[in-house]
Amino acid sequence: MGNGDMKAEGGEEYHQDDQMNGGENGSGDAQPTDSGSAESPGKDDDRKLFVGGLSWETTDKELRDHFSNYGVIDSINVKTDPNTGRSRGFAFIVFKSADSIEKVLAAGDHVINNKKIDPKKAKARHGKIFVGGLSPELSDDDIKNYFAQYGNIVDVEMPYDKTKNQRKGFCFITFDSEQVVAELLKTPKQSINGKEVDVKKATPKPDGMAGMRGGRGGRGGRGRGLF
Repeated sequence: MGNGDMKAEGGEEYHQDDQMNGGENGSGDAQPTDSGSAESPGKDDDRKLFVGGLSWETTDKELRDHFSNYGVIDSINVKTDPNTGRSRGFAFIVFKSADSIEKVLAAGDHVINNKKIDPKKAKARHGKIFVGGLSPELSDDDIKNYFAQYGNIVDVEMPYDKTKNQRKGFCFITFDSEQVVAELLKTPKQSINGKEVDVKKATPKPDGMAGMRGGRGGRGGRGRGLF
């Protein structure tokens, strides 16, 4: 198995990328000061630790007792099976400071309940937006440079109309973190060089075909990119 692939006790395999969504409650003793951020996808990724290889009986409290030696913990989420309520053998922990992640990784082996566990820096999930209402007057660089101020861009898709020999009126931009997308969606109307554009979260087409859509009228395949 590659980096990030783990096998929980009992043989269940999982991967960090598949487990970043929240919604599954943690197990064990509740912590009244827990912010719940460990359950939020794409949130606080720089302070989030993925802990694999847990025994089924490991609780939030035991994780807190162990990892609080490396810094103040903001939130813990032990992933459980929604049907049985049983631990799935991994958890996410969010520290108050990103420095705590480095301390954990530099400490060597970690053992909880007589079982060696495997902590890793949680992998950030990419986030993708649909940008509509693009004016022909806006250049590709105008668009890219505007959105680059919000976060690190990993891909830009500019669908091209070969018939009209010009860029279509929309594009897709992928950031290295979903948190950037969440912030952008708070302002669905943005202005680039005085031209108003629409920003929506890009979602897969319902028919499962390649490409993405961004709400009504936002269908389009991959066009020319800036990278």
